[in-house]
Amino acid sequence: MEDLKELIKISYMYYKKNMTQGEIAEKLKTSRQRVNRLLKKAIDENIVSIQIASLENYNFELEEKLEDKFSLDQVLVVNSIDESTIINDIASVAAEYLSKNLEKNSFLGLTQGRTLSKISEHIEENKGLGVNVVQLLGGSNIIYTDQQPDQITRALGNKLGGESFVFFAPAIFEDKELKDAFCKDINMVSTMETIDKCTTIIAGIGEIKEDTLLFNSKAFNDEYVSTLLKSGCVGDIGFRWFDKDGNIVDHKYDSRTVGYNVLINKNKAKIIGVAGGNRKFEAILAALRGGFLDVLITDNITAEKLNNL
Repeated sequence: MEDLKELIKISYMYYKKNMTQGEIAEKLKTSRQRVNRLLKKAIDENIVSIQIASLENYNFELEEKLEDKFSLDQVLVVNSIDESTIINDIASVAAEYLSKNLEKNSFLGLTQGRTLSKISEHIEENKGLGVNVVQLLGGSNIIYTDQQPDQITRALGNKLGGESFVFFAPAIFEDKELKDAFCKDINMVSTMETIDKCTTIIAGIGEIKEDTLLFNSKAFNDEYVSTLLKSGCVGDIGFRWFDKDGNIVDHKYDSRTVGYNVLINKNKAKIIGVAGGNRKFEAILAALRGGFLDVLITDNITAEKLNNL
């Protein structure tokens, strides 16, 4: 039977003197297994209390719950002051995540959106990394509030020291024949082959609401928007649409959409979803239900709502 003094002594040697369990066992003429058991007992009986500094400033428990709930490899929850800072906050964390996780000479695929534009601004220059950056979709006819997809691709490629693979095409062609003819172009074929080399894809998650780019852009006619709404679409990744339950929506415009279909061609690439805010909640939830993401980077309010479902 261990006495209080023995538990305190072993705890002192381990936590204050930084002795290993093996060293303690040798000094006290006992087994390493017994030392391990006594250290655990010291914690259980509140002889030792372990505190992690600033733990309340992070969201580790919430992240773990969402990882389990939606079968994600990783969730990063960003603390945002209000809706106005969410895009910038998420982009900053996403840029740091990429800097730490991208492998040298790998291929990074990009969709579109304001968050991706901000990521290209936040990410630190590391030309020695040699990461090649690939544009995954068209959109040259869309007036973006930030950078065009090809501009984001070039900006990231320049900072990461790799090649930039871009193409100029509308998001959606007027008819399938024109789109098919364009996709046979040698440069487009080369870009599409390069997309298959991507091991990481950064994916913005779009929503369908009256004040979004989709409604206001002349590139998308009323019939297109009406078709999406009638089909039950709530969100998209790279102009590939899904409903509230995460089912991919098959509509007549899909065959005229240019670029990589992330929803069905996931291959071995890690898909990192970057989105947050109340307006995108339904689209984010649907993307999670569809299993389209491996990693989610979002804000704390959105994360709490997802966890409370």
